[in-house]
Order: sequence, then C-alpha cells, then structure tokens
Amino acid sequence: MHSRWSVAMGLVLFLAVVSSQVSAQETDTDFTGVIQKLKVYAPEDHQDAAYLGLQGMKGKVPLSQIKAEVLIVEIFSMYCPFCQKHAPDANKLYQAIDSRREFRDKIKMIGIGVGNSPFEVGIFKKKYSPPFPLFDDRDAAVANSFSGLRTPHYLGIRSKNANLEIFYSESGGFSDPEEFLKMMVKESGIQRGGSR
Repeated sequence: MHSRWSVAMGLVLFLAVVSSQVSAQETDTDFTGVIQKLKVYAPEDHQDAAYLGLQGMKGKVPLSQIKAEVLIVEIFSMYCPFCQKHAPDANKLYQAIDSRREFRDKIKMIGIGVGNSPFEVGIFKKKYSPPFPLFDDRDAAVANSFSGLRTPHYLGIRSKNANLEIFYSESGGFSDPEEFLKMMVKESGIQRGGSR
C-alpha cells in the first residue's frame, strides 16, 4: 500500500513539473532582452572561432559579436533524450546551410548546453559530432534566464547593427532540415545573394 502511494505521489509531482514547464513555455516566449545581454565563452577551438568571426577573443563575449546576419541557436542538454535523438537532424541543418554559398556567410548555427558544464558539453560533442560550435553554460546564465524551457529549443536571431531580434522561438526539433531552413530564411527576411 505504501509503495502505491509513493508511486501516485511521484506521478503527481512529475505532472506538476511538466505542467509548469509547458505553461512557462507558452507564456514566456519573448527572450529578446535576455539574448541582448547573454554572453558565452569565446571558443578555444580555432575553427569554431573563425566560423563565428571571434578570432583572438577571450573570456565572455556577447552573441552580438558573432559575425552573422542570422544566428540559429539550439538550446540543448546533454541529459535530454530528445536532444540526443535530434542530434543527427541538427547536424543536417548545419550541412544544409553550409552547402549553400548564398547562406554560408550569412547564417551561422551554434548550440548551447543549458545548465551543462564544459565536461558535459564535451561528452555530447564527442558522441554526436556536431559540425557547429557548442557552448557550455558553466555559470548557469542560460539555465537562469530561460527558466522552464523545454529542450531542444530553437531560437532564430536576426542581427542588424549589433542589435539582436528574435524572430523564431520554439521548443522541439524538426523532422526535415531543408524545410526548417526554408522556414528560417523566410521568417528572418534574409536576402539571397546581396545583403539584407
């Protein structure tokens, strides 16, 4: 009898947590102010730094320093089974961007491991080999700023004159990287060929 009560209480607590996460997601989707202030640690990897235009930078840098008209951010967690399952599709999205000369220098992609240490992000990177830079959240800045966020969560960020504006914010992955890229291009208003 005691074990049934424990299971029932555990289920109630689980549903309460899920419910609070869903309501937080539905009511708190405008993260523009957070993104303006959010900083990540400059990549130590030379290729990652070159890809983002952050060569020679050290310490924490604001996202606005990344050289891109459009920045696609995947917020993931090493412990999230959905993020693990979605990793191959995230990699295909990067490849879809990189294979198009018209977008290669305009659209950049990064991942941020919410609440994850450098060690935990390293494990995820080693296992799933993402071709785009991953950042850790060692100071819990992302975890604190995006409280209740469900992973994976995608942000589409447009940059103009060092000002950042979120044009897309949605939890969950995608099944078709090509269609997702088309949607991001359309929503961002980025121009093919010349500058926006």
